[in-house]
Amino acid sequence: MIKLIAADMDGTLLNDKKELPPDFFTVLDRLRSRGAHFVIASGRSFSSLKISFGECMDKLDFICDNGAYVVVGGELVSMSILDKKRLKDMLELCLSLKGTTPVLCGVHGTYFERTSDEFFNEVSKFYLNYTCVDDIRTVEDDIFKVAICDTVGPQNNSYPVMAAEFEKDFTVAVTGPKWIDLMNKGINKGAALEKIQRELNISKAETMTFGDYFNDKELLLAADYGFVMANAHPDMFAYGKYRAESNNDCGVTKAIVKYVLTEE
Repeated sequence: MIKLIAADMDGTLLNDKKELPPDFFTVLDRLRSRGAHFVIASGRSFSSLKISFGECMDKLDFICDNGAYVVVGGELVSMSILDKKRLKDMLELCLSLKGTTPVLCGVHGTYFERTSDEFFNEVSKFYLNYTCVDDIRTVEDDIFKVAICDTVGPQNNSYPVMAAEFEKDFTVAVTGPKWIDLMNKGINKGAALEKIQRELNISKAETMTFGDYFNDKELLLAADYGFVMANAHPDMFAYGKYRAESNNDCGVTKAIVKYVLTEE
């Protein structure tokens, strides 16, 4: 019996217009009536997710910032802060690269410089609660994730450079066509989900997950029922045993209704 479901947001639970499936809240209530937990597993920050889910927050658990900030039952379970000296090094290297703008995700908010309209249009898709600053290096907050918007394309631009410098000591992950994230070593959605499994005493065999991009690899592998979205990056199909319809076809809720709620 499935007791825990975790789904990525962008490209997975949300369609390309950033909308939830129309039956999401009905499906969520049906799951809760069975005692099942639903986890939003996102690269987005908790402050942005609070805006997205509003009055429904108490019905959900959250893996935020790709696992750097985890909330279960409304309580903070874990948070992983970056070393300030190494954070400065990350910023300096990022700022030296063409087409890259860093976004800092911290305890008290999200921060970035408004460098161009192209960047602002991209970042505002994912970060709804933010502070624009004149100099990103002057931010005073405890930071648990550096998200880098790369308008050139991270796989061939920023990722090789940042990974070569920081991958030994940090998690460096491509999280979207224009994004990479840097977090403390061992921080990822799968490790965060395992914390939730232990917290709730739920096994891998009782867990279902959904994802579409490289930062979802560990999330998919942390469940016996890992579903890769039909619209996923082609290389992602190696990380999940099962397939869900695309994000634009409500693939997450369709799979839940078919494989979990049909038992009702």
